[in-house]
Amino acid sequence: MIKILQLSAIIFAIALAFPAAAATSPVTVPAANTATNQTELSVVERMRGITQVNPRKWRIRSGCINSNHVRRIRFLDDRTAILSLLGKKKAVLTLASRCPGISKRGFSYVSDGKRLCTKHTRFTVLGGTYACKVGSIDPYVGLEDPPELKEYD
Repeated sequence: MIKILQLSAIIFAIALAFPAAAATSPVTVPAANTATNQTELSVVERMRGITQVNPRKWRIRSGCINSNHVRRIRFLDDRTAILSLLGKKKAVLTLASRCPGISKRGFSYVSDGKRLCTKHTRFTVLGGTYACKVGSIDPYVGLEDPPELKEYD
């Protein structure tokens, strides 16, 4: 999540530095058939697509997600987890504060009913008494590397 935000900030800064170039000149990629060129979206248009993500498509409503839709929870560090959801989608769960040892020791969680919710669900590190609140649940949008350009002689 932090890397996505850092990448977003860098792209936004570039777009501000070169507003006319980013908004008016799309990147073109030569196709196998040179008669037709495929036009790709500019960086600014790609960023708009990322920011227009609808959390309802990930079944996130009012900061809550039904626990029946969560297949797996994997903590990346002491504050961030990736939720693998039904339908091959993923969400990012961020704790309100750092929870030391949760990624290495494991965890259990207590929620109200059958939902994981911000501010109501608490994760506890196994073998300890430290409990951490959920700060946010956001859709995970993976960035793909652009296809490699082939050089034609």
